[in-house]
Amino acid sequence: MTHPVHTLRFTPLAHSVALSVAALLANPAHAQRAVAPTPTTLRPAVEQAYAQLMAAPQILQLLDAVKADHERSIGDLKMLTEIEAPPFKEQQRAEAFLARLKALGLSSAAIDAEGNVVGVRKGTGNGPKLVISAHLDTVFPAGTDVKVKERDGKLHAPGISDNTRGLAVLLSWLKVLNDQKITTVGDLVFVGNVGEEELGNLRGMKHLFKEHLDIDGLVALEPAPDGTVLVLGTGSHRHEVTFKGPGGHSYAAFGEVPSAIHGMGRAIAKIAEIRTPASPKTTFTVGTVGGGTSVNTIAPDARMAVDIRSDEMAPLLATEKQVLGAVDSAVTEENARWGVNT
Repeated sequence: MTHPVHTLRFTPLAHSVALSVAALLANPAHAQRAVAPTPTTLRPAVEQAYAQLMAAPQILQLLDAVKADHERSIGDLKMLTEIEAPPFKEQQRAEAFLARLKALGLSSAAIDAEGNVVGVRKGTGNGPKLVISAHLDTVFPAGTDVKVKERDGKLHAPGISDNTRGLAVLLSWLKVLNDQKITTVGDLVFVGNVGEEELGNLRGMKHLFKEHLDIDGLVALEPAPDGTVLVLGTGSHRHEVTFKGPGGHSYAAFGEVPSAIHGMGRAIAKIAEIRTPASPKTTFTVGTVGGGTSVNTIAPDARMAVDIRSDEMAPLLATEKQVLGAVDSAVTEENARWGVNT
């Protein structure tokens, strides 16, 4: 008697096919990509405003003060870096960042319901509200050694650039603005946001914009090469796919049951052959895999995480359709290989 492998896909509704595949579709997220600034691409009004700012003595003095604060800011950088903050576990780092905001004058700063640290530096009124943010979380799991080490004049540690450096820069900007007694017309909202990495799915920023409908602009600090500005929202869909089967002994049950891992392997091979446009840039990857119980077991389960991105929605959805189609096709083929009726 043969037994099919099954797949369940939660997108968010579950349905079963022969090889059980479960795919968790995250809500559309947005990343950013780096684009080198080219003066000829800027509107004349923007170029003029930039030139006026860079010619203003007060602005030049402010920029010099930021540079002068660099060495002091390294203390904030080291302190925050050495507080691990894996996705969904940013609380301890959030509390430390909150304490520094309050110490630098934002006494009303607080941690919101989603875990973001939010502090407002009030303007004089009737100006735009600008959010300045850096994310609290890093991609590194709990238990990672996050001790900062210096080698060849450089500081090294997991997550130190992405994005703990951004947090330290926010604190430096706040200190310098206060020290230089700079007033702004609009409010400046300093935010250490959660959920930027992996399956965090930008939960922190989504919550922020849902709760604050009066935000007029956003500057998000992210690591990038010198001389670049991060622009253009890039759509991202992520799926977590789980393959389920009856399992069995690698020898005794051979020929009777399909393998969840083999089915996943077929899916990965098909996904690897997908072609995407170079422009708008559209990408995909199977980022992580896992499953099985032992070397001598026909795997009863397997799982993989898939990331799909594009600068435009149409090719994103088209690629996603191909990826999900590859999963369904692989399930069908694995069951057929062992004569399983689906």
